[in-house]
Amino acid sequence: MTTGVLTPKQAAFRDEYRRNIAPWYNGWGHLLSIFVPGGAVIAFCLSRIHEPTLWELLYVIPVLVFYNWNEWWLHKNAMHRPIKALGGILMPVYHRHTHQHHQYFTAQVMTYDTNREWRIVLFPPYALIVFMVMTLPAALILGFLWSANAGYILMLLTPIYYLNYETFHLCCHVHDNWFVRNFPLVNTIRRHHAAHHSQPIMMDRNMNLTYPIADWYMGTSDLDRGLLGHLFNGYSTRYVKKEYASDQGAELDARVATS
Repeated sequence: MTTGVLTPKQAAFRDEYRRNIAPWYNGWGHLLSIFVPGGAVIAFCLSRIHEPTLWELLYVIPVLVFYNWNEWWLHKNAMHRPIKALGGILMPVYHRHTHQHHQYFTAQVMTYDTNREWRIVLFPPYALIVFMVMTLPAALILGFLWSANAGYILMLLTPIYYLNYETFHLCCHVHDNWFVRNFPLVNTIRRHHAAHHSQPIMMDRNMNLTYPIADWYMGTSDLDRGLLGHLFNGYSTRYVKKEYASDQGAELDARVATS
């Protein structure tokens, strides 16, 4: 996913960023600090769900669609635009993503080399805790008004979706390998995200990091395809809209594939 050519500015930024990572930081520890509590909540909720009805299972679909849209909205707005409301609590998210992540990774150089660089890929460990705390009131209300199963199902969907997000994002920045090139959905989001890191379109296109459903529906994708085509596009650049083809060109395949 990289031509291997760092600009002097990007190389200098990467060097400075790596120097400022705390000596005790370990990427695997960071990953575990997300997956362990997330997995624990998932396991606990699953243990509390008993004989769910068809409707309790089916409501998973609109919840996941809402989460997909929410992911799209947060990326498009809070992560790419300075929102100063609410006391500016979202400004660090904007700064970390637009000023740091997009300078560390460009469409030309999308990969990391060591797990210490996961510091610039993964969200801070507390982010999942925040999302689960935000979900808890809705889960309690749903459990009271509908059923305990419904509340637990909602509660477990938050860490499931979040861990899916972090896993796919890591797959977008790892060096090319057989798995990311050939595994359905992963290869799609890898190309999708590589195109997003192209400077001309990064502010408005390809905002999904899991499944490009909201990008397709909201018209913010760089592809001219239907929903299934978006989900299973893989590395193909055949359907890139003409207005973006000149920015990406045929070389995007090489950017995605080369490590």
